[in-house]
Amino acid sequence: MPHILLVEDDSDIMRINRSFLENEGYTVHCADSVQSAAFKLEECVPDLVILDVMLPDGDGMEFCKLLRTKTQAPVIFLTARDENDSVIMGFRSGGDDYITKPYDLNVLKARIEAQLRRNTNQQVQHPKIELPYLTVDLFSGTVTLDGNECSLPQRELQILYLLASHIGSRISYHDIYQNIYGCDVEDSKNTIRVNISRLKKHLSLDDMSTYEIASTSEGEYVLRRVIF
Repeated sequence: MPHILLVEDDSDIMRINRSFLENEGYTVHCADSVQSAAFKLEECVPDLVILDVMLPDGDGMEFCKLLRTKTQAPVIFLTARDENDSVIMGFRSGGDDYITKPYDLNVLKARIEAQLRRNTNQQVQHPKIELPYLTVDLFSGTVTLDGNECSLPQRELQILYLLASHIGSRISYHDIYQNIYGCDVEDSKNTIRVNISRLKKHLSLDDMSTYEIASTSEGEYVLRRVIF
């Protein structure tokens, strides 16, 4: 399910929103300040951001400008201000939608679904994932990691795209094989292990790389950001 970054300094609103969204099946990452939200962005790349305008250590609109340098995920502003100038500033700072407090949770749900649906359609038209220091472009067949561009074989490119689409989440070898090859065979675990090994070699992943591909004993793989 999609990952949502919820940035809200009111603990009651955060608790209510988080409980509601998790019950709807979303994975929710919470932050109560600009600083903690910036830290969360280093841990995962959200599919959507719900951002309060007034935060204790900064302005949500200014943070949105920083956010746009790291991800193009939709941003929904939450605010008690409904003046036209404030709404315009929100859109100009990179926001995609604007909800005035108080609001109905079902309205918030509908806005989230609309933004995720629109973003998914855009990704289908432009099969490119842009993360901090990593870009995976299915159309051109290229990957840019830490400023270095390289071309990948089709299978390795598709696997990296899949892992990057679920950054920070573990994906089983079975799901990877089904997604890439469209079927399942007895030796699928070994096939994916070889694919991953080749992918790491092509990307020249080492101790100084911004990302790593980790594995578990159960045959799960995860692409995650390395924090130095």
